[in-house]
Amino acid sequence: MLISEPVAPLPRRVAPLHGETLASYLWRLAERNGMAFEELARHIGAPRTIRQADPQIEEVRLGPVAQRRLSQVSGRSVGQFERALPSWAHSRISARARRQVQIEAWPLDQAPVQACALCVAGHSERPVWRVSSEQWAVCTRHGRWTGTAEGRFQVGLSGLPEVVDAQVRRVRLQRKTGLYGRALMADAQQVAVYWWQCRQMGASGVWRRRQDVLGVDRSALWAVPLLVYPEAVIVAEAMAVRERQRAMGRSFAGGPAGWTMGRWVAWVGERLGMAGEMAEGGHRALEAWLMAHRNTVPVVERLARQEGRAVARSVPLALMEPHRVIPSNGPLEQASCLPWRLGSPMTSVPLWR
Repeated sequence: MLISEPVAPLPRRVAPLHGETLASYLWRLAERNGMAFEELARHIGAPRTIRQADPQIEEVRLGPVAQRRLSQVSGRSVGQFERALPSWAHSRISARARRQVQIEAWPLDQAPVQACALCVAGHSERPVWRVSSEQWAVCTRHGRWTGTAEGRFQVGLSGLPEVVDAQVRRVRLQRKTGLYGRALMADAQQVAVYWWQCRQMGASGVWRRRQDVLGVDRSALWAVPLLVYPEAVIVAEAMAVRERQRAMGRSFAGGPAGWTMGRWVAWVGERLGMAGEMAEGGHRALEAWLMAHRNTVPVVERLARQEGRAVARSVPLALMEPHRVIPSNGPLEQASCLPWRLGSPMTSVPLWR
């Protein structure tokens, strides 16, 4: 059969799941129709030498001809694939290329995350892999934490409903702040990591209780983003309030007279329900963030300006220093301006650069 010839639909259809990788979808479509992966790949235009793709660490890229043939054999429109499969539009294979199906390894920091097993129940007997901007994800529908660290792909959150609530709040925050919200979430997580490693804030309280629920101890570094997630989201929300003021050249408006850096830090402690812990040392990590995000508009210029209208909370924030470039995927810490990293001694880095 020539690659230019139309192909008949396969007897059994498989719907692509939102965010799924192409490798994962092709595996499911092949198995549903009793085919080997290589057989299906060749059917849509792959060379004879095509091998199996490992959806846990590899992605399949399709050229325009292979995309059209996959649409024909699957009975799904190209539009459906464009909306469901993030990798669909990211192929650089031209229509004239001889190899219309190619297998590529994911970069280590962009490996896909296994989809919630309850979400895919009835759709697949094998794990489904999704493109993720981070190395973990939260399913709010079924209350599950999915990630790639140490083989722990599925963690139920029935005992930690606050983590699910935090994910809902985070989505709302990033919808309002745009791409800048990812940087704020990264910074907030790094602040929480500092607290956790220095045994400050919730280390002996709420985070210790979450460790007990999960049955882990402090050596389980994979669990730290989960343990601190609710507090990190609260900190990110507070950071967004301050950044909206900084975007207008204000030190901090909208608060009572004398609302200063110290007052903002204390306010964050109050929102966390940890005012005492903040005053006892937790303030240092937030002050490091404030130094990196300090207002660079001269005081004289700020005073000379007419009072600007507040920016609506629903308007995305423009990128500002030190976040002029924000990676859209990879480990969340890579989007942060704060220098410390989970698992590294806090004494090895300065509080601010």
